Amino acid sequence: MKRKLLLALFLTVLCSISARAELGSNVSKFVATHEWQEIKEGQSIPEGLHVRINLTTGKKEAKLLDNDGSESSLSMVPGEELQDHRVRGANVGDPTTVGGMKLEALKEALRDIPANEYDDESSDESVRDRYKSYEQIKQELKEANVELKSDGEIMADLFERFGEALPKGSGSERQELDALFEDLQYLSHQIDNALLFIDRGGVEKIIWPSINRTDDMLTRVQGLKLLGIIVQNNPKAKVALIDRNGGSNLLTALGRATATEEISAALFAFGGLVRKFPFAQKQLLTPHGYSVLYDVWHKKVELKVKVKVLQLIADVLDDYTNAVDAEQNDAITVEQYRSTKLTEGLQKTEFCKHAGEFFHLQKNALVPEDNLIDETVKALRVCSLFCHDSWSQCPLFRHALLVLRNNLDNRLTDDVELGEYRREIQRNIDDFVVALYGHPKDEL
Repeated sequence: MKRKLLLALFLTVLCSISARAELGSNVSKFVATHEWQEIKEGQSIPEGLHVRINLTTGKKEAKLLDNDGSESSLSMVPGEELQDHRVRGANVGDPTTVGGMKLEALKEALRDIPANEYDDESSDESVRDRYKSYEQIKQELKEANVELKSDGEIMADLFERFGEALPKGSGSERQELDALFEDLQYLSHQIDNALLFIDRGGVEKIIWPSINRTDDMLTRVQGLKLLGIIVQNNPKAKVALIDRNGGSNLLTALGRATATEEISAALFAFGGLVRKFPFAQKQLLTPHGYSVLYDVWHKKVELKVKVKVLQLIADVLDDYTNAVDAEQNDAITVEQYRSTKLTEGLQKTEFCKHAGEFFHLQKNALVPEDNLIDETVKALRVCSLFCHDSWSQCPLFRHALLVLRNNLDNRLTDDVELGEYRREIQRNIDDFVVALYGHPKDEL
């Protein structure tokens, strides 16, 4: 408030000086008393008066000084007026003074008033002036030996370092290469950064060279993981990968992989590409694609990786069913999913037969693995919408379900904390058995 009052005084007096210069001295002389009187435009006043701006009327007023001399040269009456009197000897007509103060001195005084002593609505420009730009911050940090980079600048630096590290990515140099992959994977979790990675040629410069290193499985695994992160829940990235022949390269990588870690990474990337993306499903879930997936069930890898194949197909089938059957979906979406001919492809490649054989052969390996039993049964139940006729007529499939169910029954009291979880799995199996074969008799 103080600053506003001073500004009002400053601007009003300037205006009066300017007006007085134009009107000249034709106005009658001001006769001072001990009462406040209005000073007319262009009217001169004698020296030594008490002068104020009446903030109610906006007029300039003057009166004789009180005898006690208590008025200050610049004072405020709270809530009403701003008071001022001229210093003796000051020239009334001098445009370089205001209330006996030099204009430059008054300007300096106004500038020195702290900004936080009044409330004012700042304009957009004044707000921007209070904050430093990115370039200013970057320069200040650089001067303090702290370098600030955007994600794009960091990625460009990683690209350059990767090109130097990849040929030396074995032995003692392995640590640097792994650190580069870790940084790229971290950045690519953000959708915009994943697209930036693709636009800057990261697929061609980093991923393809990595997954094609025939003598370096660790680098192949890292490249596949990076690819999987890029396409996760990122439709634009999926389209870009398909345009860059990513699907067929992934199938090739999955087909030649023999180790658990590499197959797991390849399935992660392959699943990220085809889930909820009918265009990729149409291109990749062909007889050849299904053959590559089914072959994983026969490779000497950990059971959890084999279960991932079943889960992938169950997810795609569930996605297809929901898209085609849901009434709220638009005609274009329905047609896109139907164009994949998913059910025809599963039938042609005898998915139900292959999945049933896999389940029967792995039943004993599943027995001690509660989590894998749970995941396998849930995936099979999704697929049973398509395979009901085949599995309901297969005694081996029913036998595998009962083996798992009865072994869970025998282990309900082994671990108190796992007891309820095992009961839940058991109930899921019971419901599955009823859905396929009706209510159990002697076996249950």
